[in-house]
Amino acid sequence: MELKKLAGEAEKVVREAGDLVCSLQHPKVYTKEGHANFVTEADLAAQDYLVEKLTYLLPEAHFFAEEQEKNALRPGYNWIIDPIDGTTNFMRGYRPCSISVGLVRDGEGVLGLVYDIWAGEMFSAMKGEGAFCQGEPIRAAEVPMENALIAFGTSPYYRELAEPTFGAIRELFLRCGDLRRSGSAALDLCHVAAGRCDGFFESILSPWDYCAATVILREAGALSGTLGGGALGYEKPMLVMAGSPAVFQELREVVERHLGRPAEE
Repeated sequence: MELKKLAGEAEKVVREAGDLVCSLQHPKVYTKEGHANFVTEADLAAQDYLVEKLTYLLPEAHFFAEEQEKNALRPGYNWIIDPIDGTTNFMRGYRPCSISVGLVRDGEGVLGLVYDIWAGEMFSAMKGEGAFCQGEPIRAAEVPMENALIAFGTSPYYRELAEPTFGAIRELFLRCGDLRRSGSAALDLCHVAAGRCDGFFESILSPWDYCAATVILREAGALSGTLGGGALGYEKPMLVMAGSPAVFQELREVVERHLGRPAEE
């Protein structure tokens, strides 16, 4: 299927999955490995729905998904899926949560869809076609660091990273306009793309948290990367930074000062 047509059909599927999630207001909750790490029956139902419908649209594609036992990025097409990004928010009725669906072809992100479940906003992008929110073009902001809004995540499953993470947060707070923490990394990254905030970082995110949003960021003129100047890949968890061109380099310097660089090969 031609990519533009595929994107339109996939967007319908993601919106339908959002309706499914919203219909399960009091889902059963299960505990996963790690501190305060949960999955609900809504996550599982949404992922099953996405896998079924997206398989129909692109039968040759593989799946790399949060609630899947084993994940590996394979040659060709891979859907990288987070059925609910912000599960704890969803459980508690704290609104920021989203469905994140990215399509990777031979390691490159070519399609990104992030759906804000409660706001009903769809962020979308295809390679070379620009980035959009509800069909309207979006672009990263040009606000300088001293006035910038910087979003962040706390990597709550990795408490050993609290000290360097909050060291970076403190330094950024003293440099920028203000900070924001929503609990949905995918939405935070899309808000950078849309110019609603100016930068974001989190010390460890999984590919399903950021894959779709990286396509949207790129097409909106924002920058993203990991430690040591590296590009974001989709094979394993890693530190994620993103920002408008006006703040990205300073954001990178602060984060790397506190969270270090990857070990030398």
